[in-house]
Amino acid sequence: MSPEPEFVSYQTSNRLLVIGNDAELEAVLTALDTDFRISWWPDDSHTPSKPGIELLHIEDNAQLTGFLGNFSISDNPETQFDQVMDFQSQPVIKSRIPPFGYYHISNRHNLEKIIAGVKEMIGIFDKPKYFRLDLSKCAHQQSGITGCHNCLDVCATDAIRSESGKISVNPYLCQGCGDCTSVCPSGAISYQYPTRDQIFSELKAKLVSQAGIILFHTGGLQTDLALPAPIIPYQVEALGLIGLDYCLTTLVLGATQLWLFDNGELTPETQSTINTVVTQSNQILFDLGFPKNLVQLTKADEFVVNLEFSITKALYQPSADKRTAIRMATDHLREQAKQQPEFTQFSSPAAFGTLQLNRNACTLCMACVSVCPAQALSAGNEMPQLKFFESQCLQCGICQQACPEQAIALEPRFMFDSVAARKPRLLYEEKPFYCINCKKPFATESMINTILQKLQHHPMFQGADKQQLLLCEDCKAAALFNKS
Repeated sequence: MSPEPEFVSYQTSNRLLVIGNDAELEAVLTALDTDFRISWWPDDSHTPSKPGIELLHIEDNAQLTGFLGNFSISDNPETQFDQVMDFQSQPVIKSRIPPFGYYHISNRHNLEKIIAGVKEMIGIFDKPKYFRLDLSKCAHQQSGITGCHNCLDVCATDAIRSESGKISVNPYLCQGCGDCTSVCPSGAISYQYPTRDQIFSELKAKLVSQAGIILFHTGGLQTDLALPAPIIPYQVEALGLIGLDYCLTTLVLGATQLWLFDNGELTPETQSTINTVVTQSNQILFDLGFPKNLVQLTKADEFVVNLEFSITKALYQPSADKRTAIRMATDHLREQAKQQPEFTQFSSPAAFGTLQLNRNACTLCMACVSVCPAQALSAGNEMPQLKFFESQCLQCGICQQACPEQAIALEPRFMFDSVAARKPRLLYEEKPFYCINCKKPFATESMINTILQKLQHHPMFQGADKQQLLLCEDCKAAALFNKS
């Protein structure tokens, strides 16, 4: 049984901030017949005060932040507001999707409707906490090196922040668009209203009794919209949550195609996110020999039924883990595929891939191993080796940033052989360098040669002192102790 969704609560009273000129304030006062405590942020610093209105003197570089019931201005943080009406041509809050309680009024004709909404938003309001964040899976930053920032790039509400090297999500700003959960390579951010488990279980139940095209939508289907017979509508909270895991799993559960219904209200971030998911899903399917465009972002006037795709339904219960769900679906597809490619090459960044290593530059310093958040890279125990587990690579780029020799390049792709993807692959190995005193291996020959070259003119390592560079840590410490 799936856990009950968590909720966040907004508590508001009658504190209203108006940002605009004298005429705009008067229009609000005329339309607002309810008892509100009005604060005024005028666009002219020399504006005279009005009786019963709190006049705010705000610096030009001041910032307005917050959400319904909890807005404040940076240079006047002790004064808080429940709702904000902003008449300026450029909004003070610039996020693509503004927070609840903030109204940018670009058209005065909408004023009556907005005022009605302001009046209704007094009290206590609950909404789901749409996301779940597991920082143990996050590949944003390691050892001060920034890697993946996909969620930061797509968040249209500015709810996601990087704080002290860790991702945080403000549940009061989050409005559940789902884009972050789709682009997260590890599943560190997941959608929990509903959960992946719930959606997969419901889809599986629908497809047991009938076959057809699954149409994901957000409730924007017109009641008079004539859907072709094999289409099975399935409503989700947000279209952006439909990632590669949902697309491939839905098909192996028995869908003949998968459509995502564009109701014309998608933000540019969600549009871009979905386009990437659709492209990568179709690329995987086409490379396996299945028909083109089995996954589509479509509008009402673009419904074109294609029933060419048919495979034996998967009987397994899809995994709640994002990457495992993708792997299970591709394994099932590969079993019935007409073509057996080794991998699918992606032209844009992806959640899966390999690494290209410049062996002439690599010194096996293992900096990449120490920072890899997914343990996709490992050392060779006693031997100077660098090994790679492709199934675990998130393509976050932290190893690339950490490499002092700039020897690593990312290559986004999906390897179909799941057994091979899980096996360690030797990227590079070298002859070990042995301590000239105890004969213990402690570095590679290339690393020692590089150090010798870089320090050849250093005054501390001339003559007999140069031998320190050829000793292991224990022998070096013993030599320094004896010398003292």
